[in-house]
Amino acid sequence: MADLEMLKQFSLANGISGYEKNITRLMKTYLEEYADDIQYDGLGSLIAIQNGESPFKVLLTAHVDEIGFLVKNIDEHGFIQVQPVGGWNPRHLPSSLMNIETRDGQNIKGVMALKQQTPKEKVLTVDDLYLDVGAFSKQDVLDMGIGKGDPVTPVSDFIMMQNEKCVLSKAWDDRIGVAVMVEVMKRLHHEKIYPTLYVAGTVQEEVGLRGAKTVAQMVQPDLALAIDVTFSYDLPGGEQGDVRLGNGVALCVMDGSVIGHTGLLKQLENICRNHHIAYQLDMDLAGGTDSGELSKVGQGVMNLTISIPTRYMHSHYTMIHLDDFEATVDMLVAFLKEFDEDMYMSMVEDKR
Repeated sequence: MADLEMLKQFSLANGISGYEKNITRLMKTYLEEYADDIQYDGLGSLIAIQNGESPFKVLLTAHVDEIGFLVKNIDEHGFIQVQPVGGWNPRHLPSSLMNIETRDGQNIKGVMALKQQTPKEKVLTVDDLYLDVGAFSKQDVLDMGIGKGDPVTPVSDFIMMQNEKCVLSKAWDDRIGVAVMVEVMKRLHHEKIYPTLYVAGTVQEEVGLRGAKTVAQMVQPDLALAIDVTFSYDLPGGEQGDVRLGNGVALCVMDGSVIGHTGLLKQLENICRNHHIAYQLDMDLAGGTDSGELSKVGQGVMNLTISIPTRYMHSHYTMIHLDDFEATVDMLVAFLKEFDEDMYMSMVEDKR
């Protein structure tokens, strides 16, 4: 069973790109018990290591950052203009509650509002919005401790739906991937595995896969799996597809940043079939994940993206299905327990 308290803590913690230490600190508290060592790269990504029976390196990554905003400007009446950090659909934003974290650690609430003069037929942009913290002058805002560059994060709740397999919260992109890695390391804690396992919470994925690049350069893995979320194509009026909420772990054939290693894909499909783990095949040509950088390190790294389907990605409330979480964990644990040099070489030969 999923640790719901862990999921809640990960999803509700604030940590936009470049301001992720709340998440890496939380992640560290969960991993310290299971890791043989914990390291950091220069950008702040956390890397937990579990020693294996060989020096062969398998790297799992999930990005810890979420999309949000930075305080950009404060006008003379005390209204705040924001700079997006990551990709937002402005239609999701009017009347939403936001949290500003000041340099001295205060958390100040504000509401995102739409400028009154914006024509109804106009395509909204973030420039049509402002943040209202209940101030009446620029000095009022400054006296609250708010300054240019302070991170702004959406405020959300952790909600178990009537169908308790479905959970609604913010930042599942990609805190659910972080939770997967913690659970995998927990289940393997007393197991002997062939590879040395590196589990990394990468930073700044939403603004250019930056943490994945520095982590992979630091670890120099032999095989790398990026754990992320993907779109669930089961919504009315939208593009219909095979990937659906509750249908299992999604193995990414390709996305906008990478084409999955065919030998690794076939092996993971075999793992799922042999262990009766529900899985789906995903193709999302618009997006990208940590795999876009992981695959390109050194002479090239055997790589694939593993995804959990979500509804309403990049909004205040994203929905996941706990069966998909469990399927992802089960597949990764089975793969790492069975992985050895012969399996690796069989995947290598698929490309030769």
